[in-house]
Amino acid sequence: MKFNWKLVFSLIVSIGLNINGANAEKKVKISNSNTTVILSKHPAENWHECTPLGNGRLGAMVYGGVNDERIKINESSFWSGEPRNLQNPEAAQYLPEIRKLLNQGDNVKAEEIINSKLLGPNNECYLPMADIMMNFGSRGKFSNYKRKLDLSKALLTVEYDQNGDHFKRELFVSYPSQAIIMRIKCSKSKSINCSFGLESLVHFETHAEKNQLIINGQAPIHAYPSYEGKKEPVYIAGEGMRFQGKLLIQSTNGRITSTAKTLAITNASEMTIVFTAATSFNGFDKKPFTQGKDEKKTCSGYLSGVRTKSFSQLLNEHINDYSSLFGRVEIDLGRSEYSNLPIEERIKNYKPDNDPGLTGLYFQFGRYLLISSSRPGSQPANLQGIWSDNLQPAWSANWTLNCNAEINYWPAECTNLSECHMPFLQLIRETTVDGSKTASNLYHSKGWMAHHNLDIWRTTWPVGGSGKWAMFQIGGAWLCEHIWEHYLFTQNSVFLRSNYFILKQASLFFIDNLQKDENGFYLTNPSVSFENEYLKPNGEIGWATRGSTEDIEAIHSLFEHVLLAASIVHDKDTSFLFQIKDKLAHLIPLKISPRTNQLQEWQEDVYPASAANGQVPQGWALMPGNSISLKSTPQLAAALRKTIEVRKLTEANNSGSWIGAFAANYWARLQEGDSVKKVIDRHFSKALYPNLTCKFSDEFQIDGNLGITTAIAQMLVQSQDGDIHLLPALPSTYKTGFIKGMKAQGNYEVAVYWQKGRLEKAIIHSLKSGVCAIRYKNIERKLTLKKGATIFLNQDLQTISYIDVSSKASLP
Repeated sequence: MKFNWKLVFSLIVSIGLNINGANAEKKVKISNSNTTVILSKHPAENWHECTPLGNGRLGAMVYGGVNDERIKINESSFWSGEPRNLQNPEAAQYLPEIRKLLNQGDNVKAEEIINSKLLGPNNECYLPMADIMMNFGSRGKFSNYKRKLDLSKALLTVEYDQNGDHFKRELFVSYPSQAIIMRIKCSKSKSINCSFGLESLVHFETHAEKNQLIINGQAPIHAYPSYEGKKEPVYIAGEGMRFQGKLLIQSTNGRITSTAKTLAITNASEMTIVFTAATSFNGFDKKPFTQGKDEKKTCSGYLSGVRTKSFSQLLNEHINDYSSLFGRVEIDLGRSEYSNLPIEERIKNYKPDNDPGLTGLYFQFGRYLLISSSRPGSQPANLQGIWSDNLQPAWSANWTLNCNAEINYWPAECTNLSECHMPFLQLIRETTVDGSKTASNLYHSKGWMAHHNLDIWRTTWPVGGSGKWAMFQIGGAWLCEHIWEHYLFTQNSVFLRSNYFILKQASLFFIDNLQKDENGFYLTNPSVSFENEYLKPNGEIGWATRGSTEDIEAIHSLFEHVLLAASIVHDKDTSFLFQIKDKLAHLIPLKISPRTNQLQEWQEDVYPASAANGQVPQGWALMPGNSISLKSTPQLAAALRKTIEVRKLTEANNSGSWIGAFAANYWARLQEGDSVKKVIDRHFSKALYPNLTCKFSDEFQIDGNLGITTAIAQMLVQSQDGDIHLLPALPSTYKTGFIKGMKAQGNYEVAVYWQKGRLEKAIIHSLKSGVCAIRYKNIERKLTLKKGATIFLNQDLQTISYIDVSSKASLP
């Protein structure tokens, strides 16, 4: 058969697959389907209705007002505080007594000592930076209002009619330009009149220079978390992070005037505005005031790159950059009459089975949020991504390591956004510095570890409040899971080699710190199970324990992965490898309760203090780990399923934020699609703001968005069991659909199509040479693929066609 290169190329592009993997072709087809457009028919009335935009570093919440507009700006490195030494070596003297008490079953006294002797201060806070305020004057009533976010372009358009004019506003946050860019046009000439101001919730001053408005400010040296009560931040002259923001009127056909603190444009029909900002942050270990970067020089540098470019040039650069990430994956789960409604109406009217397209839109919105809040060079996505409007944000908007920070990055690899994982992987590397001090000073152990919380200063000492959450010992072990996962999906051995020391040093901590129980098994002591409390037979309620199941699962995973990694990077440290194998062989085994047939959460067969507690940390080995699965450990999987069922993980209270994320992903891994759908239904009905962001306790929590995004991916493609499992948990609602461009472990890209709930065809594109195992229901097949090859399979996993790009041969 004659090879047709153009046909092959068009076929691969048409299915959303990418020949060069991460080095994707920059120009990608843009889709305008109902899975990529979020429409609102009125301006936002509060921050939780605003449209989020971002480029990883800069975030904007846009109200889309008519007479007045406000855009709230964040910058990913703008935090209170500065580097501080929280190490307290004297605390280590209390650890033997705590361990002894827990060995004796006296958790009450152990908890008292932990709370009074081991804990440190709380994290610093992620802060809002500035507001752009625009006033267009009162022009009366308006009509035909649309606020439309096109996820495929990361472009917000605001349009309306007023006094016979049609006004159009276009906004985007450009990664190439590192700026927020806005163009405003009207249908009649010379009818735009607008004044601009800048302000901030932190200390600031503004001034105008020609066609620029400049804001300079300083962060507090300390900001209190919301759970310490309403307290004013602390400012000290010469300490804390500086920032500068610049608003530039880049072009207009109107007249520009200024006062000391404002700019104004009059009699214009078009104008382009650019805003950028920078902080003095110079790394987690540098004081931002005395050792910081020159934020003014940085800010001016950003502006110099956009001054001479037209709006169209800036927009094209932005779309080409952004769509090279977003455009890798397409999804269609079905459509209905609700698909074209404004988003607030879709959410309000949502009922199970009436709007399948909302699930596809939510999936793509999650990918959009991750791209917008995590790009190389930025800080990782925090509890609120990069969008926060409060000097005391919920939980400091930090990185909470007992699940929230990690959930943010669950979709990074499987939804083909490996580049967006990089800021989090950099955070892990930075955390090892203070983590090694905490390992030594508190636990007298080698290696590194992390507890429950991190802020931008990367301190790892247990935070204040209560050891119930603070003494979470396995933060470092869980972080290492992300290094291994990035390797599994990308097969990048150079990356693994350069980060292997992180896995090894995390393992060394547990080699030293694990304790033997009375039966000779290794476990953690002290330990906590997430933030859960147990009920003892004598009526006592406690949280301090030995060897919680979650701890053992995470450490087991770390030890297994470091052994695999050691063989890949050829680590010849035989003493280390022997110790890991010994500890792994003698870790305390998981237990199934003979009373309840459930997987135990604690070593003792006790009840949770709250019977319907939706936090089921002993499911860690099912998700995000994979040492429990229906395929490899059916008995443990059945016991865990019993636990999940009893703890009511499809109930309304267990569908938001991290709880909903775990619930949906547990059911997906258990291959129960309709149970996944129940959580999604509850999530959409109970846990969404009108702008589609996740609500938890009246606060925005991005882990709900990103965790449910992952569950949707897991419904359709899984690869953690050593094969590519197609449609493992497809809900009956989504009868016909497709997903293209998903990533699977082993460095494969996958497209899946189904009709009437059954596989129609699948396409596997291999980015490496090797044997690829495929599974659908009870059909299994192994394929030998060359790098660059694409194989088309039918519903029985039989080959329809095979395209081998490397040899330029097409086989039937």
